[in-house]
Amino acid sequence: MNQKVTNIRAVTFRDFWNIFIHRFWVIFLCMLLSIGGLYAFNTVTFKPQYSSTATLYILRQDTDNSAEDTNNDFSLALKVVNDCTYLLKSHIVLDQVIKNLSLNTSYESLYKRISTRNPEDTRILEVSVTANSPKEAKRIVDEICEVGSEKIQDAMGFQQVNFYEHGTVNNEPSNRIRFRTYFIVAVITGILVYLLFVINFMLDDSLKSDEEIESVLGVNILGDIPNANHGNHGKYGYYGKYYHAYYQSDKKRHKRSKRTKE
Repeated sequence: MNQKVTNIRAVTFRDFWNIFIHRFWVIFLCMLLSIGGLYAFNTVTFKPQYSSTATLYILRQDTDNSAEDTNNDFSLALKVVNDCTYLLKSHIVLDQVIKNLSLNTSYESLYKRISTRNPEDTRILEVSVTANSPKEAKRIVDEICEVGSEKIQDAMGFQQVNFYEHGTVNNEPSNRIRFRTYFIVAVITGILVYLLFVINFMLDDSLKSDEEIESVLGVNILGDIPNANHGNHGKYGYYGKYYHAYYQSDKKRHKRSKRTKE
């Protein structure tokens, strides 16, 4: 009878679960090492940076205008927010800020330290600046908004850019690694290590069960060899300890017999 031989292994959810259970200690250890490595690296290389945020309110409408004018004003404000963001980071604004504050920095360096955010469906533009000290961050962001609002009005031809809120002094470093970051790094590390074990399991073509032996070799299993996985340990194999004990006992009996004859 011809029997089709195949080496395709059927992988089940139980296989994935067994990999996780049997290798959990390795996965957990790698997660701890990744957290410790990130903490040590951050401790050695950490340079505190502080952030301050100021707010511009664009195109404030007078209260005596009609509802239609208000809607037009709101729509126009939403369209020009991106233009205002670009102008705030332009050379004409930042070069003036560097000059006014006598900053020892370049345009490119200051540009990278500025970020803006426009809350959805609002006429508010939040401007944030990072610096080496909280007071310096506040001083720079306030000056950017002061100079920027004037330059935007001159460039865009309207007088409705308002410096709504000055920057605050925040003594907490803005670049400190949060607990969430450590958690994410640990989870990603655990997933990657687990995937390595899964890949190794998938690539392992050794026979691991009676069913696989019968499927691949096309033979029936008659029985198991006791403790076969550990049978070759030691000098004399699995039964070596019994042979060694018998040999030592026989040797002692031989010595006692020799002494008796003497």
